[in-house]
Amino acid sequence: MRHRPLVLSTVLALGAALVATPASARPPQPSCGETLTRSTTLLADLVCTTGPGLRLAPGVTLNLGGHALRGPGSGNGVEVAWSGPVVVRNGTVAGWGSGIDTWADADPDDPGVESGPLTVTRVTFQDARVGVDASGESGTGRYRKATGIERSTFRSLDIAVEGGWFAEVDVRASTFSDNGSGIWSGGDATVSDSTFTRNGAAVRASEASLTVTRSTFVDNGTGVGPMYNGFATVGSSRFVGNDVGVDTANALGGVVQGSHFTSNGLGVGVGRLDVHVEGNVLRGNGVGIGTRPADLEVYDATILNNTLRLNGDGIVIENGDESVQVGGNDVRRSTGKGIWTPGVTDLGGNVARGNGTEPQCVGVVCTTS
Repeated sequence: MRHRPLVLSTVLALGAALVATPASARPPQPSCGETLTRSTTLLADLVCTTGPGLRLAPGVTLNLGGHALRGPGSGNGVEVAWSGPVVVRNGTVAGWGSGIDTWADADPDDPGVESGPLTVTRVTFQDARVGVDASGESGTGRYRKATGIERSTFRSLDIAVEGGWFAEVDVRASTFSDNGSGIWSGGDATVSDSTFTRNGAAVRASEASLTVTRSTFVDNGTGVGPMYNGFATVGSSRFVGNDVGVDTANALGGVVQGSHFTSNGLGVGVGRLDVHVEGNVLRGNGVGIGTRPADLEVYDATILNNTLRLNGDGIVIENGDESVQVGGNDVRRSTGKGIWTPGVTDLGGNVARGNGTEPQCVGVVCTTS
């Protein structure tokens, strides 16, 4: 009996500790327009009548929890802090002017503040003008964030991913369908293991560096391109049924290698300067390797070791000069021209056979086997 007060005080202390634990409990469902300062999971769909839908402070993860953040057709769905890392994952962002954009939480000219990356994982973006805008402030590019996108879906958007003003964008294992533009880059963009279907221009760039690997492009207006004053590297990818597979007409250069082109209007469009096309397989295209427009002047290009079968025309460079090198290509059973490259430098080893237009080759010497 003398120990009862001690026992009672212990029970009361434990009860007080249990009452104090909600500080670590899951945050409640956020409200539209709220700024989240700690990581939060949606508990249900959040439908907003104005933007922003939610604003994320540095270091915050927004887990959509399989739910949707829906907007009124304008404003920003999620505004992410320019400083510090931010994550958005696992759900749907739909019906906004921009699904994700940045907000100016700090002064980028302050040497004591650093931007952090935006990571987007397993998010579906649809029915908006822009899915993810990594460009920062319009007109200046301030507040842009390095952006990584993985296993996400973009559909029915004007521009799925916008990366202007020297933005850094890395897209992996994602799907783009029925967008005006899939990815538009004005900085550095890397695309891998992704699929683009029925977009106006799947991946295009201006004054940018663009790398595309192990990706598939089906029934787009243009797969990769147009490129304006940029450089594109395309490898180990597949292009089927596009108006143009790869278009480097206005690029500062490009590399297209180890890829398959089937049933495109034009497989590879060789640009004016420094384009290297090597080791590709092109079958059933209107023109396998050519230029847009047909009379484009081409300099410093290399067309090497490509295999072409059953195209309308095989390789056609109407306005090349001796800086254009052509060698080791095998072109057979085109309904029109085989290799038509007047004025170029012949590297030898070209094969042309069974093409509809004679001579089988112009500008280079070809064998039949």
